[in-house]
Amino acid sequence: MKNKDHDLETTHRVSIVIINWNNWMDTLECLKSLLNINNSVFQIVLVDNNSTDDSITQIRDFARQIPLEIAEFREGELENPRSKNDLQEKLVLIKNNINHGFAAGNNIGVHFALQYLNPDYVLLLNNDTITHENFLDELLRVACRNDRVGSIQPVLLNYDASAIDSLGQECYWWGAEDICMGQPLNHIEKGIFSDGEIFGSCAAAALYPCEVLRETGLFDGDFFVELEDVDLSWRIRLSGYNSFLAGKALVYHKRGVSGTLSSRDIIKGVKDESMVRKWHRQSRNWLIIVTRYYPKSIIAKAIFRYPHKVLFTLFRLIYSSIILGKIRKTGKILHKNLKVRKKVKKNRFWSQIWQKWLKSSPTTCGNVNDG
Repeated sequence: MKNKDHDLETTHRVSIVIINWNNWMDTLECLKSLLNINNSVFQIVLVDNNSTDDSITQIRDFARQIPLEIAEFREGELENPRSKNDLQEKLVLIKNNINHGFAAGNNIGVHFALQYLNPDYVLLLNNDTITHENFLDELLRVACRNDRVGSIQPVLLNYDASAIDSLGQECYWWGAEDICMGQPLNHIEKGIFSDGEIFGSCAAAALYPCEVLRETGLFDGDFFVELEDVDLSWRIRLSGYNSFLAGKALVYHKRGVSGTLSSRDIIKGVKDESMVRKWHRQSRNWLIIVTRYYPKSIIAKAIFRYPHKVLFTLFRLIYSSIILGKIRKTGKILHKNLKVRKKVKKNRFWSQIWQKWLKSSPTTCGNVNDG
């Protein structure tokens, strides 16, 4: 897709990968915002995770109104897609046979882009986001002005721009969060946020050089959803690359701000299977991160400083594994990651990474309006 009136110093091809699952209204709003951005060359790969609503029909109708030609593929056709040499200027729609989750679902779209679209960068974008018209140019500007770039994230604000959604990822002794998530904003001014290095990029909106993804690999499907982007950020840094915030790139995200779990949540979780599944993903995925990347000294400090958090994580994992019948499967996944840990400890960047980026507690943002 090209905007012929826009002139970039350097033209970079970008494949934008978006996941849809039973949420076509948000997806169409996201697509509309992308069609208004001031970037020269990009192509959208929309992956539908086996939606059971009217998503496919609505997406087709939207494209017809633009008008925008769609190249549709079933999941089973991706190894040898029809008309793979005639994909330019089209919206690529991939229809998955099952819900692969956020991690594997995105991987399907990224693999397709790397194999058939020949981009320089892949942008992962949540379908519940709205993009500012210059956001992609700003991401590319930061990418071109820094060395060893592994990922670039825009400033993520909530939908009505009243609060910050994410200024990048940070890891601390027992947890990983988006920087300043939920911090209120009194006003938005151009240039209020500065470019800077961050630990890693939130995959709700993150730009990755294709050469980096080919080297590090994509998301680990074991995560399914939650913390898969934190794991990728670790692998990017272990490969010797850095991540950056593009302070003038703005994306608006509809995600609600999550708070800490209360005693009512615990009681609800005991009775609510959906909450139990959420517990299982959160606790299992976090323990995968700790098992893979955290030194024993930091784990010991976490146990001493945050015993309630550590015990609650273990409780949730054990309880949810029993209820869901996943004790053996969970044990195999964690055991597999002990082998990953041995390789990580031999990495020449590992010690440098955890010493610089693992903090005792989340960042206190203060008055972010001062930039």
